[in-house]
Amino acid sequence: MGPLTPATRHDRDGRLWSPIYQDVYGPRHGDLGQAEQVFLHGCHLPAGWRGRDDFTVLETGFGTGRNFLCTWAAWRDDPRRCQRLHYIAAELHPFAAEDLRQLHADTPLAVLGARLAAVWPMAVAGFHRLPLDAGLTLTLLFGDARDSVPQLDAAIDAFYLDGFAPDRNPALWDPALIQSLADRARPGAAVASYSVAGPVRAALAAAGFAVEKRPGYGHKREALRARYSGQGLAPTPAPRTAAVVGAGVAGAAVARALAHQGVAVTVFDQAPAIAQGASGNPRAAVRPWLNRGDPPTTALTRSAFLHALATLPSEPRADWQPCGLLHLPKDDRDRERWQAALAEQQPPAELMHWIDADSASIRCGRRVSEGGLFIPQGGHVDPAGRCAGWLDHPDITLRLQHRIDALTELADFDAVVLATAHDVSRLLPELALPLSRVRGQLSLLPAGGLPGLKTGIARDGYVLPLADGAALVGATYDRHDDPRPDLDGHRANVDRLQALMVDAPPLDPALLVGRAAFRAVLPGRLPAVGRLPGQPRIALATGYASRGVTWAGLLGEALAAQLCDQPSPLPADLAAAIRPDRFG
Repeated sequence: MGPLTPATRHDRDGRLWSPIYQDVYGPRHGDLGQAEQVFLHGCHLPAGWRGRDDFTVLETGFGTGRNFLCTWAAWRDDPRRCQRLHYIAAELHPFAAEDLRQLHADTPLAVLGARLAAVWPMAVAGFHRLPLDAGLTLTLLFGDARDSVPQLDAAIDAFYLDGFAPDRNPALWDPALIQSLADRARPGAAVASYSVAGPVRAALAAAGFAVEKRPGYGHKREALRARYSGQGLAPTPAPRTAAVVGAGVAGAAVARALAHQGVAVTVFDQAPAIAQGASGNPRAAVRPWLNRGDPPTTALTRSAFLHALATLPSEPRADWQPCGLLHLPKDDRDRERWQAALAEQQPPAELMHWIDADSASIRCGRRVSEGGLFIPQGGHVDPAGRCAGWLDHPDITLRLQHRIDALTELADFDAVVLATAHDVSRLLPELALPLSRVRGQLSLLPAGGLPGLKTGIARDGYVLPLADGAALVGATYDRHDDPRPDLDGHRANVDRLQALMVDAPPLDPALLVGRAAFRAVLPGRLPAVGRLPGQPRIALATGYASRGVTWAGLLGEALAAQLCDQPSPLPADLAAAIRPDRFG
């Protein structure tokens, strides 16, 4: 991950101007008319999506979001629209949310523009999937399109080519990028652009598009229309039914995502209630990670954290508490590594930044001995409540106290997802996943036990503030098999708390209560999520370790997208890093 340079609002002769590209964002008047005439009609919309279950648009150059908002409005108002519209857009220089709101405030799209601004993500490079309307997803690819589009796992029905003029921003019209678009085209996919420049037409023709000119808009005499004439990516039928084995956060998230795709899902669990494993812990931290070089564990956790920030406000049963979280270094090496990573990646301060000991103590409400990495929007949730919210869907059936002993019991389902943590090895012994079973014990401090704590604090474990001065401390990392909380675990958590803050109160471990559960951990601390090669009906969602609540929402959508042949919210390199067969 590298830093992004956001766009800024500049006016030149009444037109929105980009000082980076020395070009305007749209025509002097009627830019909404251009969106409709050049892009929607150029791609035969709305007629093109009618009668379809799914339709996917990819735009190069999101800009102010004008084309997206016009497409959203046309889809919303079309009684014969497709059931699901996926809109994907690449953008190297995103505007700030407030700029987007103001840019559309005095237009017919003001309401939709405000809704877009309300969920607009931080300016962080990577894929961002945003919840907007039932049936509508927006996936933003922040960064250079020449890097992000080749990472996109999606089949596209319509392309909007709307970068700045080819002589001002040649990167968005690069022949290699045009070929990447063609590689993702459905049979007969449409292309529309305001530019009819010769090199653009030549690049499209070389990539397999049949190109024509058509009447332009405003002062532009001509516009471009093209259609893919190659074989294209034929759609794969989505499963009509799916079995999900496991009703913890991994399984519940996959079940919900599949149900949103119109799949009838049955969730099996041998326990008498949902979320009885580690997903039954009273609270769980939701936070990103930081490392030099941005390895897959860091990139996945950051992407999942940003996804959670977009979705948790609409999940009331998750009881999301965005209290902020301070991460303290374990030693000088940690401190130096994090500060070097901050200098290297330059994340927005609203994602994470370094604060000194005095500032950290003020933020936390308790004294800490040193500064650390502050995550302003970090927080904690009720994992079982989140599971309950995900599983509350008319297309999801729960079968509790139902043990699956063999996959043959699930032969009637079109797809099967095993989200049973370490129990996956019992159902698929031939896969030989190197899963470890790691015990973690939490200790609950009663009301008034830790007054004044305002944020979470983490190092080797964490403390989370609860109501009325209560707190949750954890978690141990044990190898023994006793599922009951024990005195040794409470002693370790008291030691952990005293290491986190200077003014930790004296506590008697023998008076504490808590909970112990078992994590499923894989080498490299990455999960195993995806279809099994050679067994396309079978998929895994396991190995979530101690980051399951952070990862689950994004990974549930990614697995459902893979099973239903929908655009993935994960770049291809991250999807490859979590393949279930990577240990073979």
